[in-house]
Amino acid sequence: MRHPLHAAVIGAMLLLGGCAGVGPHSSYVEAVTPADAPMLAADIANFVAERLPAAATTLALDAPAGELASDSLTPVLRDELRRIGFGVADAGQNATGAHPLRYLVTPLDAGLLVRLHVDRTTASRLWLRNSAGTLQAGSPFTVREDAAE
Repeated sequence: MRHPLHAAVIGAMLLLGGCAGVGPHSSYVEAVTPADAPMLAADIANFVAERLPAAATTLALDAPAGELASDSLTPVLRDELRRIGFGVADAGQNATGAHPLRYLVTPLDAGLLVRLHVDRTTASRLWLRNSAGTLQAGSPFTVREDAAE
């Protein structure tokens, strides 16, 4: 193993992959500061744009609900997706043909773990804080394609 942190990250991703605490149609955001939000939103939007054509795609953004509804990431992500050409609807809207987008951002060690669910694709990426406290990608996206039902 190249670095002990890699083993911890892989283990955490596997454990979080089996978590059932968040429902199948709900996003979760914790510990994202207003300074973190633009970087994370751009990364999420770029990942989605690599898989779906922005100008021809509407996303059903499954934003966090309840007390998490005022998180720092969601409005910035919604704006970034629109900026690069995606149509964006809320998950509860009747947007025929929209691709569901769910995201979970949780603290992990000295950074954040970002998990995305778009259609049948699940992707995870670790972001670490450098000595200045700024987030930087600590890993590439780990991607899993679920089998068609």
